[in-house]
Amino acid sequence: MENTHLDILKPDDWHVHLREGHILSQVLPFTYDNFGSALIMPNLDKPIENISLAEDYYAEICRHIPKEIKFTPHMTLYLTNCLTQDEIKKVSNHRYIKAIKMYPRGATTNSESGISNIAEFYPLFEAMEKNKVILSIHGEVTDEKVDVFEREKVFIERVLTKIINNFPNLRIVLEHITSADAVKFIEKHKNIGATITNHHLMVNRNIMLSKGIRPDFYCAPILKTEYDRLALVQAAISGSDKFFLGTDSAPHVNGKKISACGCAGIFSSPLAVPLLIQLFEKHNSLDTIEKFMSKNGRGFYGLEQQQDRVLYVKRSRSVNTIKNIKTDAGKITVFNPYNELYWERIN
Repeated sequence: MENTHLDILKPDDWHVHLREGHILSQVLPFTYDNFGSALIMPNLDKPIENISLAEDYYAEICRHIPKEIKFTPHMTLYLTNCLTQDEIKKVSNHRYIKAIKMYPRGATTNSESGISNIAEFYPLFEAMEKNKVILSIHGEVTDEKVDVFEREKVFIERVLTKIINNFPNLRIVLEHITSADAVKFIEKHKNIGATITNHHLMVNRNIMLSKGIRPDFYCAPILKTEYDRLALVQAAISGSDKFFLGTDSAPHVNGKKISACGCAGIFSSPLAVPLLIQLFEKHNSLDTIEKFMSKNGRGFYGLEQQQDRVLYVKRSRSVNTIKNIKTDAGKITVFNPYNELYWERIN
């Protein structure tokens, strides 16, 4: 019998970019409406590289959340040379700072402050391991000699393996994994989990490139093959507690996406949940979607489970969907690779 209703614990988004200022005020409602909490990325124009800046950013976000909305922003610090072992110890007991984010220098938006020599940060990794602070990683090398489609695989071989060998008890989240190689690596190593995005689950590099370039699908790490996409789908629907949702929703106005040097980033928050429901339904796996969206991430980060529930229903006809949002700087396109979407929330 076909499922027409899905009653689940309210999902969480374990990787989202909210930006700041006017853009923040425009995109935040799509996160607090659809998710019970979210892990907020620190790569603003001025990186969130210490507790004081994280607390200021947290306060800015909270000012835009209506009092009647139950939503928790979880914060992250940007790993730079400014971070100290004493600061890491304070993070371990902080109420809402949940991870420290590592960006390779030049890998993505606002990553100029990222790292280039991993060994320089070993004392900080040691402090994180000792104080049980999670290291969140954008897993790519930025060596121009390495093919862009191979940069996650090479990062795992050259960098991540070294980190794990030197700090076996350090808890790590490999963010927005893109490949079958990453899935296999996560499955065989303890103390490491991974987020998976909507776009890496739903589209591949052929869709982005084969019939004219689709700038709306350009992201970092870049989309991989159909073989890789299917490996990610199998990981997501497996029920394994190592994999959980992190949309990596990253808004850029169309003028910056469709340009001579288009920005990497996909704005997926508005339709993330119904799109995932439709994907899991296609793979006859609605019984595992609550683990992927609502339970596994909280388990990895050591948080109590959500109590609030949400109800989605499947309509007999495709529903009207939001195509873009308007901001002072221009329109931002909403990610939706499906011609027809049948699921929508009713409470």
